[in-house]
Amino acid sequence: MGTTSETILDRGRVKETAKEPASLLHDFIAQQQSNVFARAFSFGTNQLPTTAEKESELADRVLLVDNIGLIFQLREREHKVTPKSGDLEKWVSGQVVRKGVRRVQATRELLASYTSLSVVNHFGHRLTVTPSKPDALVGIVIYRVPPKSRPFRAARFKQYRHGGFVHILRDTDYFEICNHFVTPAELVDYLEFRRDILLSWDPPSTAVSETALIGQYLLEDFSSPPSSSLERAARSRGGPTAAEFSFVLDSLGAELGVPEDEEDQDEDDDGSHEDENGAHHALTSHRYEILIELALLRRYELRALKLQIRTALEAVRANRFEQPLRITSRRQCGFLIVPLMREFLERSLEALDSLAMASKHELDLKRQVGIGMWQTSEFVDIEWVFLEGDNRPNRALDERLARSYPFRRSSERRLPPIFT
Repeated sequence: MGTTSETILDRGRVKETAKEPASLLHDFIAQQQSNVFARAFSFGTNQLPTTAEKESELADRVLLVDNIGLIFQLREREHKVTPKSGDLEKWVSGQVVRKGVRRVQATRELLASYTSLSVVNHFGHRLTVTPSKPDALVGIVIYRVPPKSRPFRAARFKQYRHGGFVHILRDTDYFEICNHFVTPAELVDYLEFRRDILLSWDPPSTAVSETALIGQYLLEDFSSPPSSSLERAARSRGGPTAAEFSFVLDSLGAELGVPEDEEDQDEDDDGSHEDENGAHHALTSHRYEILIELALLRRYELRALKLQIRTALEAVRANRFEQPLRITSRRQCGFLIVPLMREFLERSLEALDSLAMASKHELDLKRQVGIGMWQTSEFVDIEWVFLEGDNRPNRALDERLARSYPFRRSSERRLPPIFT
């Protein structure tokens, strides 16, 4: 699945031929590897157990996290084939739409037969996942044609008689969507919007570009007909908040990617090591719990979190005091961001733990994610903590909060439309 090159001897000179273009599968996997959510929650369908009676051709990959599921099927036109007039339309109609959609549907039906699955993700970790209801699984067929193909018209979706829907996307459109929508919840939300628009407003005769649909979604214009004038709204990539959110996500992905034998080993006072496997699995489990909560954040929640992260990182880099920042998601999970000045580094982990516990208790939340930020060198360090469970009465903690309140006063507000 890589690229190859040849050397040709020509009168004593060595010349290297141009590399073959990467395949669609290569580029798709590279995109998934760059997204921590796809690395954690997607897997190949070759891991799905089948029986001889039910064995059929399946789609290529599946992503499952909580109640969200996506099925991906890839189709690529061979570059060496010189298409004749009408060939591309026939290929898309037959190989992409008919056969691709058939594989998506076969995968849906197979997933519906499981109560739970044990799969291995891109990090090499084994997870137990529970498939969503078949109708909730979003089907996507992604196709690629040779770059110099002449313009042609192709279907953008397929709807079954019973109401099932599959998105048909050219590879360039799919990768553009991925540039805008990072979390699985965001992606599914956009695809639901895309489905409604294509069914209600966008006949093939006047179809606008995917860029225009993305722009319309970002502007939250859910009632107007699609228009090419909305393409400009999709050209913003989110600015600094998007970059800083990616930085924080990368730190979480880096922790999940550390092999077990490279984990730091704690020693007891008597020199004996703690249970390394148990500590490692507990830490990894908490990281996945955090990732699930991030994966399910919707646009407004995600934008609020991005802004809080940006504020915290700016404070840490400037070594400026900033009170802890926090938001609560619709799932009643709290996110607390604690930026610390350099003079308080000795108590950084203690401060993060105690503030996360206090915030969870005060807001009476089932789950709490704590994100600590401080700078010990030219780089900003990120530390994570995850708390879960009921909040029992704690008079001592209530008195400390009343005596010395460490948080901003909470507020609830709806954020304006954003470009991400």
